[in-house]
Amino acid sequence: MIRQAAALILLRGADTGIEVCMLRRVASSRFAPGAYVFPGGGIEEQDEVFSQMLEGNKNNTAKISAIRETFEEAGILAGASVSAYTFSAHEREQLNNGETTFQQLIEQHGIDLNLQSITFYDHWITPEGAPVRFDTRFFIARADANQNVLHDDAETDESCWAKPADLLEQYDHEEIKLMPVTHVQLLRLSRVESINDSIEQANQKSISPVLPVLNFNEAGKPTSVTIKLEEGVVEYPVFIKRG
Repeated sequence: MIRQAAALILLRGADTGIEVCMLRRVASSRFAPGAYVFPGGGIEEQDEVFSQMLEGNKNNTAKISAIRETFEEAGILAGASVSAYTFSAHEREQLNNGETTFQQLIEQHGIDLNLQSITFYDHWITPEGAPVRFDTRFFIARADANQNVLHDDAETDESCWAKPADLLEQYDHEEIKLMPVTHVQLLRLSRVESINDSIEQANQKSISPVLPVLNFNEAGKPTSVTIKLEEGVVEYPVFIKRG
């Protein structure tokens, strides 16, 4: 079964260039344990209901899911003029515990979400043969320079703003773990000079789903994944859970 999902690549400007919001998944996670990821998760029924209220379509439902997941996991409200500090820690906890919905929280505070500020960026489908599969739409958005990321200590246990190039260097030195999809997107972000450039590129390109292919050894164990990208064909080792 493939689950519909959404993720948000949240960028902010810094003196040293673009920084991206990253979270580290807990080691006990079933999916990508210990990996640094963008905020995101499965699309829920509440996202579809909220989207219909806004005359939504499939992409808008995914946008709402990405915004909600980013608030739940990183404590940042994207797509609005109001920063996350408007909300109390208790309200965020209520949302994470399912005691309220994202729509109710937004309406209670009288916030208008600007879905136009959330740009469709990429689309990946977990390869056949993987134990957990997602059909994930990735979005990109600008964050205010003063917005601090705060992980939830449930699904994620570390958080940071970091330059894409620095994260790639840490990966090369085996200091952090990245999934292939995250590595590809950080590599692309490391090659742009500004947030505007990254958003413009996303608006100009035609986005088709990327479907990586698992490669297996003679014993039937997956060893690597081949990915056909617009830049060419690349191959990554399979993501391995390590202690």
